Amino acid sequence: MNNSKIIVKEIRERIKTVRIEKGYSQDYMADMLNISQNAYHKLEKGHTRIHLEKFIDIANVLEVEVSDLFNGPDHVYIFSSYYSKKHIRRL
Repeated sequence: MNNSKIIVKEIRERIKTVRIEKGYSQDYMADMLNISQNAYHKLEKGHTRIHLEKFIDIANVLEVEVSDLFNGPDHVYIFSSYYSKKHIRRL
């Protein structure tokens, strides 16, 4: 698995962890995001991509900063334009 896929997987896991910590069900998240529970499940599991707008909406529903979803308890990511706009470097 390449580095970007690992990072995306960790972000999805962080979304799930925060959701569970808040006591929110997938049904609740789906309702708040105006999508079906199945669509939310697919977002969280990685079966569909999370577009930036939806990612921001997820952070808002979870009442966290977007950066909190990138920075889990053990990792810090830096968005770097040094290589390209899409490059995320793990510290």
